Formats: sequence, C-alpha cells, structure tokens
Amino acid sequence: MRRLIPIVAALAAAWACSKNTEPVPVPTPIATPTVTDTYVGTLTPLGSNLHFLQVQQDSQVFVTLTQLVTVPVAADPAANPPVLPIPAMPVTGAVTITFGQQALTTLGVTCASLKSVVQSAGAAPQLSGQALKGTYCVSVTDADATLPRATSYTISVKHS
Repeated sequence: MRRLIPIVAALAAAWACSKNTEPVPVPTPIATPTVTDTYVGTLTPLGSNLHFLQVQQDSQVFVTLTQLVTVPVAADPAANPPVLPIPAMPVTGAVTITFGQQALTTLGVTCASLKSVVQSAGAAPQLSGQALKGTYCVSVTDADATLPRATSYTISVKHS
C-alpha cells in the first residue's frame, strides 16, 4: 500500500499540470463609430492615394468608397489641336481600397494592408472590421488601370 501512495500522488500531480492554464481573454468593449472622416482626391490611372486617420478608442471601422467620377475636361478651341469638352462620368470599374497601418519602404510611405478589397463605389461599406486605438491609413489604388482618365473619388471612414 505504501508503494501505491507515491504513484497515486504522482498521477494526481501530472493530471493537475496537464490542465490548460492559458488565461481566458477578457472581452474588450468595442465602441460603435462616432466619427466620420471624409477624404476627397483625384486618382490617375495606375495611381495610388493615401490618407491617414486617428482611431481614438477601440472601435468598429467602416470604409466606404462613395463616389468615383471622371474629372471633366474643359473645351479649349484655341489649343492646337483644339480640345473638345469631356463631361464628368461615373466610373463603374473597381479600384483597390485598403485599410492598414503606415509603413516606410524604400519607395516611401505606404499603407501596409490589414484589410483590402477590389470594388467599385457604392453606398454600402466595402470594408468593415475592428481597430485598436492608434494611427491608421486608407488608400485608394488603380492597380489594374481600370480608370479611363483622372478620376475624383470620395471615401469615408467611420470609427471612434
């Protein structure tokens, strides 16, 4: 019987040590968006534009490309050859929308992707997720040369 007690004690100790001792994560409250940052710019074919934003608290993030319209060209009959007017037209092609954090590369500052999508403009958010408090970036890129000419865009980022 005396030999059995150390074996039982060793088995009990081994069982206690084999328990999962990983701490259970405590859920962090995620705020709903209270701030809307709106960025307007002009994107050229094969171009890329970058905008920075500050998330003040852990929150949901919604990125929406709301408008993508070609830049109108004014008529210039005195030019040689004369320039004909070209009206602004909505662009239905897709561009790359990226939400991320700034990164310094040999080419300069870029937006290191946390989430990215290739999509056309619309009313519904093209990207959504959660972000911790900090500095982030959003970029709009015409990586596949889908834009016919210089195009103006409007992008909004909702966060807290």
